[in-house]
Amino acid sequence: MMKKEVILVVDYGTSNVRVNAIDTDNGDILHSASKKYLVKSIKSGYAEISVDHLWDFSQECMGRVMEQMAEYEEPAAIAFSFFGDNLIPVDRKGNALNDCILCTDSRGAEEAEYICSMIPEEEQKKIIGDTYMPYKFGAKLLWYKNHVEEADKKAVAYDTQQQYIFRKLGLSPVNDYTMAARKQLCTLENQTWSKRFLDVLGISEEALGTEIIATGEIAGYVNTYGDVRFKKVLPVIAGGHDCDVGLIGMGVIDESYSILGDITGTFDHVGYLSAGIVNLSIERPESPLRSYNGPLPNTSVCLGAIPTAGATLEWFMREINEDTSQEAYRKYWDSVQFEGGSTVLVHPTLDGNRGKIEGIGVTTTKRDMFQAVIEALTFENRRLIEDCESCRKTKVESVRIGGGAANSDEWMQLRADVSGKRIERMKNIQISSLGAAVLAAVRIGKYQSLDEAVEHMVHVADVFIPDLEVHEKYEKKYKGFMEKMGYTKEEKSYEI
Repeated sequence: MMKKEVILVVDYGTSNVRVNAIDTDNGDILHSASKKYLVKSIKSGYAEISVDHLWDFSQECMGRVMEQMAEYEEPAAIAFSFFGDNLIPVDRKGNALNDCILCTDSRGAEEAEYICSMIPEEEQKKIIGDTYMPYKFGAKLLWYKNHVEEADKKAVAYDTQQQYIFRKLGLSPVNDYTMAARKQLCTLENQTWSKRFLDVLGISEEALGTEIIATGEIAGYVNTYGDVRFKKVLPVIAGGHDCDVGLIGMGVIDESYSILGDITGTFDHVGYLSAGIVNLSIERPESPLRSYNGPLPNTSVCLGAIPTAGATLEWFMREINEDTSQEAYRKYWDSVQFEGGSTVLVHPTLDGNRGKIEGIGVTTTKRDMFQAVIEALTFENRRLIEDCESCRKTKVESVRIGGGAANSDEWMQLRADVSGKRIERMKNIQISSLGAAVLAAVRIGKYQSLDEAVEHMVHVADVFIPDLEVHEKYEKKYKGFMEKMGYTKEEKSYEI
């Protein structure tokens, strides 16, 4: 039997790590293993993951996948997908001095204010394409320097989990284009560390990692992944930020295409890749979208997000329904009727205690509230689609979707009905893993170009067409949602 080339992708999510063995012929997942890690919150606003869990759980999943593989399935490379805006300070030997401080951690509020006081917002926008908030990498870094005894003496580098995992593999702690950009300290124009920001933070370029490579480049070679041994030496593809490689995993690789990508999960990200250097905060200051260096040379990612999309639904199921099982979800999906007639209205953005529930009466049921949560998240999603459409050079006709929300036929149809767009569900909904595998397949020579790799590995499974009658009913409710929530241009901001 002929050998089948497989890409092993280590996909770090905000709640679990997963290893997928992806077929380079068609993009299918042949084998998969995942393990959930605990998000620790020792104080209000804190959110951390054990660095031991990040590394040990990925080893365990890699071992389980290798045990599942058949003799004719041959690993050809290892690739990665990472969540962004996270920080791991390390010492001279590369040992972690703290657990991984997550993207959702907001302890750096005072530090963000200090950065903004030292670098005016307009100057920040010109340099990094955005302005500082507590969640961003530099705010966490400055918090660590300000609050941990002898931090400046012990911490020689401030890694993302990408760099830390590469250290564990015995490789150089490189940044790829996208993870460097997600540090929000990298200039848009030439992808080098901003001296202006480094001076304010009081750190050197070496502390961030001087080597920045393309997302699809080889970061090194290994014959083991921790305790897991391979039969041959494998190239390690740098991989990148989960949203950015996720766009590739949906085939959203050119702005001239009439499609957007929607990466669903804890966040709901909607965006596209654009050629050249794009700075939406300067070019389109009225837009809530942000842009930063993309995974391909001379590209930009243009992106918006609902910060607590999946988390809002999970909150309802956990705190209101008190049952988060798949059976509980299925019970709701089987009973709701999305016809635009519900009176319950939810503001689904729970970060910063901004959430609201309106229109509840004595006959309101949990089913009504579940439906209202789903509708509100879908309204917010439509806003993102409209924001993207207003920034693009071409009209949007279709939205491709991957991630957890894509599992629900009902939600896919509602998204079509509310947005009025054609919704395309991907065959492989683990799009971040697939995007990393696509880049790897090109780098190892399986395909001669990204277009060729996408043609073979990226596929749409199902298409959902808007029901025009239902769409008309939701038009009125959508406008009411926008008015009730008091959205204005100034308030339309998303943390990506």
